[in-house]
Amino acid sequence: MVPGPRHELTAAWVDAHGHCTIHVLHPRPGTVLVRVAGEIDLGTARKLDEVLQSRVGPEADEVVVDLGAVTFFSVAGLNSLLRARLLADTAGARLTIDAERSRAVRRLFALLPAESLSPAR
Repeated sequence: MVPGPRHELTAAWVDAHGHCTIHVLHPRPGTVLVRVAGEIDLGTARKLDEVLQSRVGPEADEVVVDLGAVTFFSVAGLNSLLRARLLADTAGARLTIDAERSRAVRRLFALLPAESLSPAR
């Protein structure tokens, strides 16, 4: 059996209450995978902001945000993604948001105009 590709874990964060985790991986050169699990609310969205803003641009041509394990997603999290999208557009990078497995994220995205923030780009 051939092992799958290794993803180099470069950062991990767990909030003080254990409600949110953020892992940053590098699945291939030029690509950053930000895997988020748990609750994204006003308190945890600040860390998501920090992680996304520090990874979009010079570090990667593509940033993939995996929100599949998110159980709660507030407007604060949405604002973090919108800021990251603007930063990526300015830097000429690609931001891909994978929200298909998270009902909480899909429900909030369904309220948005299609052009404001599409789940996958």
